[in-house]
Amino acid sequence: MKRFLIMTLACITFGASAILVYANDAHHPKADVQKSYAVKGEVVVVDKAAGKVKLKHEAIPELDWPAMTMFFSVADKSQLESLGVGDQVEFQLMKSNEGVPLITKIKAVR
Repeated sequence: MKRFLIMTLACITFGASAILVYANDAHHPKADVQKSYAVKGEVVVVDKAAGKVKLKHEAIPELDWPAMTMFFSVADKSQLESLGVGDQVEFQLMKSNEGVPLITKIKAVR
């Protein structure tokens, strides 16, 4: 019986210490979930070679961005093939860990 109690106490102690180690975020950082933003805009310039598009876009309140015109990099350059100047578009925007905006999906709305 004494041996059983000692083993039980050892398991509880070890289990509690293991839980504390795994609960510490410094040892197991959580993955940074990146948020995507749905935005509408108009194509001003398409630079297929650089994989960029200049868009006049609506305000993005979640980012505290007013409506403006700016260049964006596009994750998949092939999405630029079907775009032309003046096209109305819908796109998905993410910010990298460095804060740089990146279009992950873009399509013309006709």
